[in-house]
Amino acid sequence: MAKPLYRQIAETFEQKIYSGELDLEDVLPTEQALQELYKVSRVTIRKALEQLENQGLVERIKGSGTYVKYHSAKHDAIKLQGFDENITALGRIAGTKVIHFQLEQALPTIARQLRIEVGTSIFSIVRIRTIDNEPEILEQSYMPLSLFPDLSVKVMESSKYHYVEQQKGYQISHSRQDVKPVLATTIVAKHLNVETNHPILRLRSVSELKTGETFEYSIQYLRGFQYRFEYIARRGLD
Repeated sequence: MAKPLYRQIAETFEQKIYSGELDLEDVLPTEQALQELYKVSRVTIRKALEQLENQGLVERIKGSGTYVKYHSAKHDAIKLQGFDENITALGRIAGTKVIHFQLEQALPTIARQLRIEVGTSIFSIVRIRTIDNEPEILEQSYMPLSLFPDLSVKVMESSKYHYVEQQKGYQISHSRQDVKPVLATTIVAKHLNVETNHPILRLRSVSELKTGETFEYSIQYLRGFQYRFEYIARRGLD
């Protein structure tokens, strides 16, 4: 059964907002312009806008227009901030589901990133990070047993940075990151609720403590529906 026209129109704008095509405080076309664009009645357009408003995505101001009020989550490449901190600050609901937690011996590729000997005991963790109960990030992390002997599933279901800094007393220095667009494999697509070969982002990061020790190597796959990256480029002096 086909969806009502107003729902189809609302979902079109929903995707534009989630993808960042429409950003905070952008103004939507007038009701008349939308009528002409979609060739539907004003009642249909008003029902579509009402649905978007009920979802908290837009705000309709009488005599002014309809504005985007949705805040997409932002990954600030300059400021190192945890996922939970980032999402909670926006008034959104951050969630974590641990789907793999195992003690392993570091393979050469992982040992090189963590700067440890091959065969050293490490934790291998896979988590799904959600925003308002929607999967947004699939994360594979590797952390040395020597630094985190009491690491547990319960810890990884909450804030990793809080555990590292507040519970273990370590000081985090920085994270080296690289981002690359990739196509979702069948397994990644299943966890992120997208089609196989859907374009996504892969973020690899190596994080260090102020002691110089590497405490984590992670690979994240980001769906990008509710998450965006922000970089600040500063011009240096010649």
